[in-house]
Amino acid sequence: MQRLTLEVEVRRERGKSAVRKLRRAARVPGVLYGRGIEPLAVAVDARALEAALQRLAGANVLLDVVIRGNGPARTELAMLQDVQRDVLTRRILHVDLHRISLTEKVYTRLPVRLKGEAPGVREGGILEFLRHEVEVAGLPTDLPDHLELDVSQLTLGASLHVRDLKVPPRVTVLTPPEETLVTVLAPAVAPEEAPAAAEEVPAQPEVVGRGKAAEEEEE
Repeated sequence: MQRLTLEVEVRRERGKSAVRKLRRAARVPGVLYGRGIEPLAVAVDARALEAALQRLAGANVLLDVVIRGNGPARTELAMLQDVQRDVLTRRILHVDLHRISLTEKVYTRLPVRLKGEAPGVREGGILEFLRHEVEVAGLPTDLPDHLELDVSQLTLGASLHVRDLKVPPRVTVLTPPEETLVTVLAPAVAPEEAPAAAEEVPAQPEVVGRGKAAEEEEE
């Protein structure tokens, strides 16, 4: 597992106005929590955080969080728990950092990456990737960046499930083993040509006059 350093500063001010002031200064509010220790409000340089996220590339990474602004600088080990972004601008709004220990199991999600080419796709099928992450547990040093799923034997109409993942030792997958991860759908069938027009129904003879009963009903 990769390991990066991220510097944060302790936040003194709280509330919406303080958060807006932080963001105007190109800083991201966040919180460092976990392991039974009181949560610590922090601020992170937005550019440094974006650079770190690009290096993370969605993988689980150990973070040496250097904490400044509350006495001598200290370092705590953490993992990125959550990143909130603005829906429109994609600007980072908030970050959650989770304290961990190298000797204690962590519970997290690992991305699933497909390996190989499915024969069913070559036959005209459509590969449908249903679940891109699974929940796992393990020591931080035992967790890989991702889990691989080999689709090189996946035929038309077949599926692969959580139980088919290649999982390293000492890592436990918590997602139910029967859940489907990927499947190859049969190609859509072209609509059949419309049937030939039905034979024309003979026209009904024109009624020249109205019967007595019909005339009486209108009176």
